[in-house]
Amino acid sequence: MASFKMNIARVKGCPVPRRVGELMKQFGLPPTEEYGVLNYQATDSTVFGTIIRKTQQTIQRLNAETNELTSDAVERVTVYPFGIKPDMEQLEVYAGSAAAIEQVGAFLASCLALPVVVEGIEIEVADALEKLARHTKNLQLRSIRVSEYAHNSYMIGPYTPKFLDSEHGKEFLEQYADFITTASVRFAGPKGKVTASLSTKACFGFACHEDDLSVVKSILRKLV
Repeated sequence: MASFKMNIARVKGCPVPRRVGELMKQFGLPPTEEYGVLNYQATDSTVFGTIIRKTQQTIQRLNAETNELTSDAVERVTVYPFGIKPDMEQLEVYAGSAAAIEQVGAFLASCLALPVVVEGIEIEVADALEKLARHTKNLQLRSIRVSEYAHNSYMIGPYTPKFLDSEHGKEFLEQYADFITTASVRFAGPKGKVTASLSTKACFGFACHEDDLSVVKSILRKLV
């Protein structure tokens, strides 16, 4: 099994894929810019690309001879692979979390000067679990995180129970459906089991057989 990420957002005002590809090619990997383009591929419906963001990070070192601390600036590179379907106004980022969506949006608007608006998508985790039950086999609810769990009248706060069986999980789900922030599930894929985590920001992490990757992505897109 391999691990993957897919964070989905809405992108408005994006031109056709081949135009985006042309602009990415022109931008390239400038040595003095914060962002750069590693690769891209454009079809009639979709543009795929991988961009990087360079940031400076300070690291402290100890000089053993003088017992003094020194600071060195180190360049850190973060990679953001993504795909855009302009006709569907859909952006997918295949790394990181919701913050990765913001970084891709910043690249499109500032580096490529595109008139795009990138918006996060909110989903109801309880509704997403119902959709999963309809589109998958052997769905098991493994854990849920809720933001407002009340153990008694004196205690309330975040809580993440793990379930030994899905029936107990469903009972907890029904009681705290309005407060769910994330959920972890397992279901059967064509080649083997799939484990996935869902969040209210349409950010998905999952592990599956590599041959099942396209199938699992298709299933998760239906939750948005």
